[in-house]
Amino acid sequence: MSKSNNWITAAVLGVGLLAPALAAAADGGGYDANYWVRLGSERFQGRSDRESTFAGWGGRSVDRIGLRSLNGFARCTRVRAQFGNGNTRDLDTSGLFRMVPGRVYRVDLPGGDRNVTRLMLKCRALGQYAVSVDVLARK
Repeated sequence: MSKSNNWITAAVLGVGLLAPALAAAADGGGYDANYWVRLGSERFQGRSDRESTFAGWGGRSVDRIGLRSLNGFARCTRVRAQFGNGNTRDLDTSGLFRMVPGRVYRVDLPGGDRNVTRLMLKCRALGQYAVSVDVLARK
């Protein structure tokens, strides 16, 4: 085998080993500006739904919102976004019935409104007393 074939084989193997790591970062594991950016975390205690307002947006223009349960299973029954123009919309929470820890759950924004100024979450812990939920954004 020639030296150029060895380099090609090494490059193919390197890409094959690197691709799963890059895919994990793209699905919420990283803080790359092209993917998910962590804006903060909210903690919910007790078995009943608790409402919390996350205002750390600063009028950011985002395409999607992501929620990630950190230390246990969670359920979010309402996600409400307030936009820079003053409108408030309830977002689709159908996929947030049982949030598995560590997985990013995408919440799409309706229409052309992308300038989010505030996010209201109504969540609770499933199976334990308290759970933390990361709030993520994607441009």
